[in-house]
Amino acid sequence: MDEKKETGAKDKNKNDWLIFELKDPTEYQGQPITTLDLTKLRNMNGGELNVVYDLYNNMGGTGTIMQESTLLFAQVIASRVTGYPLEAINKISARDSVTLKGRIYRFFFLSV
Repeated sequence: MDEKKETGAKDKNKNDWLIFELKDPTEYQGQPITTLDLTKLRNMNGGELNVVYDLYNNMGGTGTIMQESTLLFAQVIASRVTGYPLEAINKISARDSVTLKGRIYRFFFLSV
């Protein structure tokens, strides 16, 4: 019975739009990065988001209008929720980076 529950949880995670396989896996300090799991976004609170906004601004983020739609903001968020350092997130291919940006934008503005 426990095996069925575990399989069901894996299937549920497999279909979660905040988890995606990189089309172009990369490596950072010998560690392969093949998947980004952004599900911790759902548990992020306002204080953590303020930290992200501050970091974004300190890194040269532009203005305060729609910063959630920028690649830099998506990369900072991804670093925060995945645990990968920002340097690792920056190594992700351009194609996968655009997918990442779209998923972050969708989370904040389009998800129900």
